[in-house]
Amino acid sequence: MMTDFQLMLGKLLIVSEVTAGLVGILKFKKFKNTYWKWFVFYLVFIAVSELLCQFSFRYHSKFLVYYYDFFVIPIEFLFLYWLYSYKSLERKRMFWICSGIYIISLFPYFLFEGEVGVNSFNMIVATFLLSFMIILEYNKQMKTDDILKFKENMMFYINTGVGLFYIGTLPYLSFHSLMWKDPVIGNNYYNFFMITNISMYTLFSIALLWGKPNTY
Repeated sequence: MMTDFQLMLGKLLIVSEVTAGLVGILKFKKFKNTYWKWFVFYLVFIAVSELLCQFSFRYHSKFLVYYYDFFVIPIEFLFLYWLYSYKSLERKRMFWICSGIYIISLFPYFLFEGEVGVNSFNMIVATFLLSFMIILEYNKQMKTDDILKFKENMMFYINTGVGLFYIGTLPYLSFHSLMWKDPVIGNNYYNFFMITNISMYTLFSIALLWGKPNTY
């Protein structure tokens, strides 16, 4: 059973996701002639999906699992791969290779449905690939003057938020079942998972408010 604090974090996560989507809509004019407009569409998609899952799809638990695992989460990862490798890092081949590996990592679910750990396998693969891109992005920024202009650097905020959440919570995704064997460890890492998720969407909102679309 969730604690009051965890229930509050759940509500704050929804607020942060919806806020990021609304900020994107309000600032759309600034990005409409650049590829960053797709980032706005991405945030609106996440916000709408979260609201649907909370107030409609939650009454259909089996559909909700498939909706998240094979629609929402794949779009999240594939979009981030595109934003990082295809656009910011300008490594188009990396985008196609990583996207292919991620899609293939979904297949074991159908082959071994119900086996322990299979459902999280593709999440681990996807996060490792994204972590590699996050490191390359930081390396790119450190080698240029982009890091000095962080206040207007869109990718600085996005990379910080994505790195904090996906890299920080990789152990939770990898050893989820083991962690919950100890309720204290499971609850503490779940709290961290939620807090970093909220922080990521907050940084997305900041990127839209302060960032300039001509910066990476």
